Amino acid sequence: MDSGGHSARSRDRLYHSACVPRRRLMSDLRSLPGIAVIALVLVAFALRAVSVDSQSLWRDEVDALCYAHAFPHLVLQTVDPTRTDGLNTRLVCPSLPASLAQSTNEGILRRIVRALGGMIRENGPLYFFLLRGWIALTGTTGYALRFFSLLFGVLCVPLSYALGRRLFDPQSGFLAAVLVAVSPYLTWYSQEVKMYTLVTALALLGVYGLRRAVAGREWRWWAVQVVATSLAFYSHILAALLIPVQIFLFLTWWPQARKQWVGPIVSLACLTLPYLPLAVWQAPQVFQIRETGFHRYPLGEMAEILLNGWSTGILGRYLPWGAALMIALALIGLFGPLYHVFPSPAAARPLGGRSRAALMCWLVVPLLTVWLISLRQPLFTDRYFIWTAPAFYLLVAVGLVSIAQLGDWGRGMVVILTGAILAISGFNLWQQASEPIKSDFRAAAAYVADRYIPGELVIFQIPHGRYTFDYYFPRDEYVWAEGLFTNHRVPDGSYLMSEQSAGLSMQEMTEEYGSVWLIATETEMWDDRGLVQAWLEKHRQRVDESTFMRVSTYRYVK
Repeated sequence: MDSGGHSARSRDRLYHSACVPRRRLMSDLRSLPGIAVIALVLVAFALRAVSVDSQSLWRDEVDALCYAHAFPHLVLQTVDPTRTDGLNTRLVCPSLPASLAQSTNEGILRRIVRALGGMIRENGPLYFFLLRGWIALTGTTGYALRFFSLLFGVLCVPLSYALGRRLFDPQSGFLAAVLVAVSPYLTWYSQEVKMYTLVTALALLGVYGLRRAVAGREWRWWAVQVVATSLAFYSHILAALLIPVQIFLFLTWWPQARKQWVGPIVSLACLTLPYLPLAVWQAPQVFQIRETGFHRYPLGEMAEILLNGWSTGILGRYLPWGAALMIALALIGLFGPLYHVFPSPAAARPLGGRSRAALMCWLVVPLLTVWLISLRQPLFTDRYFIWTAPAFYLLVAVGLVSIAQLGDWGRGMVVILTGAILAISGFNLWQQASEPIKSDFRAAAAYVADRYIPGELVIFQIPHGRYTFDYYFPRDEYVWAEGLFTNHRVPDGSYLMSEQSAGLSMQEMTEEYGSVWLIATETEMWDDRGLVQAWLEKHRQRVDESTFMRVSTYRYVK
């Protein structure tokens, strides 16, 4: 008995001594994801920050700077129409809406709604108000302006990890965060003075809040979902599609969601109320048949553009192989476990399949909605759907985890596939940073500034290019003119302005000047027959010419 007891105690000590390091090892492994995510955030920051100013600002970015100054000024003028102080900015900006000072007898609510109507036409006012505060802190250099978007782009990395971990498991969350961190597409828009990374971060937070709210009874997560979603659609009008997306997500998670019925009702009411001012403007627009300037894409081409961009970035190097790899992994993540082609990930509990369906709803609902609207009025452009990209990366991550469950060879395959994704992403990131892609007004303005003689006329074709040129041009005062708009047509399709009329207008515009500069960019939008430049070529001598990315400069003398 004593010998048996002694042996039992020895075995217990041996078992305890073996388990202690094992428990310590497991504790250490549990602490690794947090450290890895922090490291990943730093990598994402470095990838975005090192080339944040490599591209020239383009017209939409300079517009954002203008709106950031104009909108707060407009709100102050709306609240107090008697204000007389003017709007002063360092650069030329499009004109503000007509002064509201003549509407002092109008109620303040009506004035605010009218002012918001103008802001909504720029996709939503929230980003511009936030950008105005950022400008006050950091200034208006290209690096400072883009750093604001960069911060939200980096924030998407831990948010993707948190959502992936909540929906599936830490491995899926971490791989999704890796894909978001190195995504050439998300990096591109993290380096642009626009609201797209802000909307993406808010969408991730809104969906994460909804998932936490459905899983538990804490009302604070309903509040997170409502606030994040409301802020998203006040940053971009198409983010209002988050509301039907979240309704589908709630229904997809029904076995757990059925225990929560008060929260969704209150949430939907709270989301509807802040959306009403937007709906007042949007609803009549949806049912009109009109041309919007967007190309008419069929549904399949819309999906192809999105998947290619999310897979390989703006330039799309290594298409179609890069996109085929990512799409195949996303399909494995979506359908593999359902057909038992691949073993289901260990952490894909009963809710795992439903979460995959939820991600599919997140991808499909906005695209189908915009496609249906676009049958009457085209609205599609890929950057408007950037807030749905995390759903794609999550599916790709789940596909990788599914393959890893096949055993040692599966884990080896995941290493190879992940390495291929990183290599393709890295090459596209390098190309985006080193190759001029946006209209290079920075180089064009520097070129003209070195050669400009005071008193020379500068003609902008298209006129909107002047705002970006003025941002980079070091002279505060110079003589300029808008290029002719010659694209008006009469009902039979013929042009309203003839070549003779264009020639007379050009003669009147330039007759006082011995030297004329033409700054040409996107000219087909304004003068698809090229009448302005054709007249200068015929009646003036071209003595200087230089071409940059999407911008050309010409100098003519008598």
